[in-house]
Amino acid sequence: MDLSPHAIAEVRITLDSFFEAYGRGDLDEVMSYFLEDQRIIGLGTGADERNLGWEEFRAQVERDLLQSSSRQVTIDWFKGAGQGDVAWAVTEGPASAVTDAGEFTATLRMSFVLLRTGDGWKIVLSHGSVPLAGQEAGQSFPGE
Repeated sequence: MDLSPHAIAEVRITLDSFFEAYGRGDLDEVMSYFLEDQRIIGLGTGADERNLGWEEFRAQVERDLLQSSSRQVTIDWFKGAGQGDVAWAVTEGPASAVTDAGEFTATLRMSFVLLRTGDGWKIVLSHGSVPLAGQEAGQSFPGE
């Protein structure tokens, strides 16, 4: 059975809350939105940001937080769906961080798979990407 509009709204609230915790730099709260399981998967935009399992993913989030003095992600666009106790969602919006190298800003696109548990929706897969510079609208590859 497809997820109800109420369940999709719960997923949206979960993701908004996750990004708020990330912005505050609260590692434990950020990780509370993920299923504590060795099967979770995370992919980021960095060449080495491929994380399998709870410990690897937690280390990645901790690295993000340690390498930035502030960070913010806002959801401007959200789409969600699902079936039974599984939901999938995509988000897009502005992201910024202040690092030793300066300020970083970009449009961040993320996709998620979440599992409904007794403790609410938990993320089991996340993937972040930033659109390629030099790839114009209507083009499938940069530089065309």
